[in-house]
Amino acid sequence: MTSRVLVLAGAAATILSAFLTWVTVTGVTGTLDLALAAADVGPDDGTVAGTDTTLWPALVAVGVVAAVLGFLGVARPVLIGLGVLTTIAGGVLLAYMANVIELETRGDSELKRAAADALLESSIGPGTPVLLLGGVLILLGALLQRRADR
Repeated sequence: MTSRVLVLAGAAATILSAFLTWVTVTGVTGTLDLALAAADVGPDDGTVAGTDTTLWPALVAVGVVAAVLGFLGVARPVLIGLGVLTTIAGGVLLAYMANVIELETRGDSELKRAAADALLESSIGPGTPVLLLGGVLILLGALLQRRADR
């Protein structure tokens, strides 16, 4: 029973992460392309939520599939795979958002990078940690279910 609750909580967190803020960048005068998230940040709105990217339908789909499989208690290997993939995606996205300004200006000249460091500021929103948590919960729930069956 605990394993199903963990998988359902992880699925809900994964779906929720698609609707929360991922990062806020302030000080943008032009457009900053967040390549990994497939989103742009402009001077008018420096906030990027999951729904501002092309990734949100996939996150919702993963959450729905995990919820259905977890509720039914079937396809544990698929749940383990979804948990691992979601955890990795959440970790990569969290690391990217934590260093978004540095990563997106790394190919620019020294002067441009210095200006970006001086003028731009970013802060991680709740969406990326929630995605990471969702993946961990799905994985934990799937592993506990598998262990209970042995």
